[in-house]
Formats: sequence, structure tokens, C-alpha cells
Amino acid sequence: MKFLNFKSRYGRETAAFFATAMLFLACIIAPQIVDAQIGKSTGLEFGFCGGGVTNTSGQNGLFTGAIFKEFMKYNKKLAREKGTVTPTYGLELKLNWSYYFNDAGGMNVYTLPATFKFNMGSQMNESNVVYDPKSNTKVHYYTKFRAIYLYVGPEIGYLATNNTIGSSKISPTFGGIVGGVQIWFNRFKIDIYGHRSLSPVYTPGNYYLQGGALAFGFAF
Repeated sequence: MKFLNFKSRYGRETAAFFATAMLFLACIIAPQIVDAQIGKSTGLEFGFCGGGVTNTSGQNGLFTGAIFKEFMKYNKKLAREKGTVTPTYGLELKLNWSYYFNDAGGMNVYTLPATFKFNMGSQMNESNVVYDPKSNTKVHYYTKFRAIYLYVGPEIGYLATNNTIGSSKISPTFGGIVGGVQIWFNRFKIDIYGHRSLSPVYTPGNYYLQGGALAFGFAF
């Protein structure tokens, strides 16, 4: 019991520190001018996850982190008529890590999702346009970018753990599906998503990996 109380207290203190650090980071990043790489960002995510292996008890999600890359299409009509590069739809790749623990020990989950993103609405305030003679293109700068995306797609993953479930044997590699919503504020984003494996991670038995996460990300 002392061990469990220690882990619970440690988890709360770490979560509070993490939340404070992310809030501080958001305050720094949010006012920055958004450059022309809107919709083609590379960045990092950090957050909290929940869930674990189905049909087992005593599980808790802890932390999640990822590096991501966007490949978004722009609205060509708006770009041609107004010079505004507004993302519409596209692809996002992630290399994601999540950590869970239960009464038997910890679990590290590594996933590689490839999701299709759809812009459900956005707002952009353009500050100025600069002509780049080297590339013969116009570079657009923005003081504000707000957008909401929905996304869904497949993922492949690997479960690394020494935990056992009865006589079932671990099947560490799995395929799954993931979906969620992203809210962007300039270079900062909030990502809420859920995922589930489509193949069991322990066999025989109905032991699937599923869960959700609340992550906070920023683009470089």
C-alpha cells in the first residue's frame, strides 16, 4: 500500500509540474508570428494518457509523447485570389510513445499512426507578404492562426512489457485505428484522441490495447 501511495503522490506531483511547464510554454509560443509553413509543420507533443489492455484490472495511463509531421493541401482558389494559404486536408505522421502501469508493472507502447486530417474551420490574420526573389514566390506572414481539425487513420504499434496475463502469451506487434480532434492556436495545439488495436496483444483471449490521450504540442 505504501508503494501504491508513493506512486500516486509521485504521479500527481509530476502531472502538476508538467501542466505548469506546458502552460508556460504556451504563453511563450502563442503570440509568435506564424510563418508560411502553416499546415506543413514539424513539432513535438507531450501529454497524459489513459487506458491499457482490455479485460484486465488495476491499470493507469501516465504520459505520452510524440514527434509529428504534417503534409497539408492548401485552398488553391483562396491562394490565387487573396494570397492566403489556408490548409484544407492532408496527412499527418507521428512517432508516438505512451507509458502505462498496473499492479504487475509498466508497459511502454510505441505506435506509428498515419492519419488523414480535415480542416473543419480556420481563422487567419495576415500581417504582411514578402517577395522572395530566390524562390520567385510570395512568403506570407500571419499574426493569428486558429483552426480545428478532425483526423482518423490506421496505426501500427509495439508493446514492450514483462507483464503476464494468466497463460496467455504476449503478441507485441499490433495494428490499430486512431481518431481525434486538434485545435491549433498559432504554433501551439491541443490534441485529443483515442485509439484501439484491431488485433489482440495477448493470445489466447480478448486482450486488446485501447485508450485515449490529451496532448499539448508545438511546431518548430
